[in-house]
Amino acid sequence: MADNNKITFSANSVVSCVLYAVIGILLIALRSGSLGILFTVVGVLFVAMGIYDFVKRLYTRGAVETVVGVVILVCGWTVAEWVLLIFGVLLIIKGVLDIVNNYKSGFKAIISPIVITVIGVVLVVSKFALIDVMCIVAGVIFLVNAVLILFDRQIV
Repeated sequence: MADNNKITFSANSVVSCVLYAVIGILLIALRSGSLGILFTVVGVLFVAMGIYDFVKRLYTRGAVETVVGVVILVCGWTVAEWVLLIFGVLLIIKGVLDIVNNYKSGFKAIISPIVITVIGVVLVVSKFALIDVMCIVAGVIFLVNAVLILFDRQIV
């Protein structure tokens, strides 16, 4: 009789599991501070890719990658502020449109749009108030995903 409950782990799934777990722990422990590390890593990677492509004589691509990397390194938090502001405005617009479209359907139909609108307003008014909470939630999702990867499943 074959044992169908036998669990096998591939080297790839173990490495992915460890990476997800490390990212999850960093997000939970450092919260918004982890974003500064992320900006630095991504910026350096873009600059490195740009230099590599420039050496390979892909001048336009290399120049664009290098400029993007420098912008991320120098203006990472400014870019994050703009992204949060735009995301907040889009959530407000979506929430209000959903409220208008669903108000005749009763209170249950507009609970979710009201929550979406409130989250959008909070993002616009106090951009970084929710970043720590979002980092913790993302960290928990990464940790859950780390465990699920071992069993060939993912949620993100």
